[in-house]
Amino acid sequence: MEIRQLRSAVTIARRLSFTAAAEELAVAQPALSQQIAALERELGVRLFERTNRRVALTDAGRAFVARAERVIADLEAAAEEMSAYAGGLRGRVVVGAHQSFAEHVLPKLLGRFHAEQPGIEVAMREGIADELLARLESGTIDVFIGHFPGAALPAAFHAEPLYDDELVIAVAARHRFGSRSSVRIEELRDEPFVIFRPGSASTHLLNQVAREAGFEPRVAFESEDSLTVRSLVAEGLGVALYPRVIGNTPGPNVALLSVVPQRIMRTISLVTRKDPYGPAASRFIDFIRTETLDP
Repeated sequence: MEIRQLRSAVTIARRLSFTAAAEELAVAQPALSQQIAALERELGVRLFERTNRRVALTDAGRAFVARAERVIADLEAAAEEMSAYAGGLRGRVVVGAHQSFAEHVLPKLLGRFHAEQPGIEVAMREGIADELLARLESGTIDVFIGHFPGAALPAAFHAEPLYDDELVIAVAARHRFGSRSSVRIEELRDEPFVIFRPGSASTHLLNQVAREAGFEPRVAFESEDSLTVRSLVAEGLGVALYPRVIGNTPGPNVALLSVVPQRIMRTISLVTRKDPYGPAASRFIDFIRTETLDP
């Protein structure tokens, strides 16, 4: 069993396409297929079900890929540590972030970090809170920056608050509330909602505040993309709980209403594992801790 076979299996599992995985790994697709076939023969199990239309993980494949991801993460951490001993800090850090942070705050941070530490490669994975916390636990990302529901944070993690961000109600400019600056959450009882995909921190918050007001949000549309959510709201297809930082940027015409009497605030935190990190990830974490963040 070779490390390149592990990387190939993990990439195919992530892309669910031999063609896309081959392009990402810069290898010919027949060679990639041969790698996986040889690995399956060695293991005595099928890792992937292949048809002309789709690729899917088998149960054995899911178990193998989860272990392979941990092995690769351990090998990369060992390589980083040895590079630090050799002089000249080098390595790779994988950062998970929710969309509003990834769009509006993280790029500037990564630019400054790259200028200070050109030998450290930083990769970014964008997604919703539940998925990114699971990836942090499995070791496939090194840190998570975003908001999380407090009850969802495992004991193995440590969270450090970075800044607070307001969530507002976005409505179409022509909506009956479009000329207002604020709204009470119970006034939205009969409104259709456009939500971020279940598992996102903002959807957790919406469900929480709506239930406290005595109703369940009536979901009309869901998406994981902030522009899609905003566009659906702008067309009058629903209202949304939306980050003000994104709503204030140019885009489809929506009105932003603060929730009263208690504004809905979320805390953006740096979430790390309590286990020791390698030199590259440790340097990145220290960098984030000392930066002044301006959303």
